[in-house]
Amino acid sequence: MATIHRSILHPIAFALLLALAGCGGARDETIAGVTLPVPSSMSRGADKPVEMKFLSFGAGQASFRGKMDADRIVEFYKKEMPARGWQENMNMRSGGSLLAYSKEGKTVLISVAAQNDETVLSLTVGGAVR
Repeated sequence: MATIHRSILHPIAFALLLALAGCGGARDETIAGVTLPVPSSMSRGADKPVEMKFLSFGAGQASFRGKMDADRIVEFYKKEMPARGWQENMNMRSGGSLLAYSKEGKTVLISVAAQNDETVLSLTVGGAVR
């Protein structure tokens, strides 16, 4: 009976892996104290993330690179950000894409652009520091 159980489990596990690979998955990154989703196929860029605080304002920026299609990244954020309670404020596409979201006094700018044979994703966070 254990053999039958394994033979059923193996195709199910394989199908699950294929489904996860197809959607690319995501991980969380924290930028200036704000947790944001990043597609798993995007790697942190060579530049160090930047963070600053000035009086009651804080900001941060991090960039990522990968082979993921720019349109898929835009669709990823259009789905993920509202699901996490962020409100879309801007969606501009012209050569590259720029999205803006806000939540709890914070603003996130998401820039997506093709560069050579890669896609560059830049996440910029700004808002009141608590």
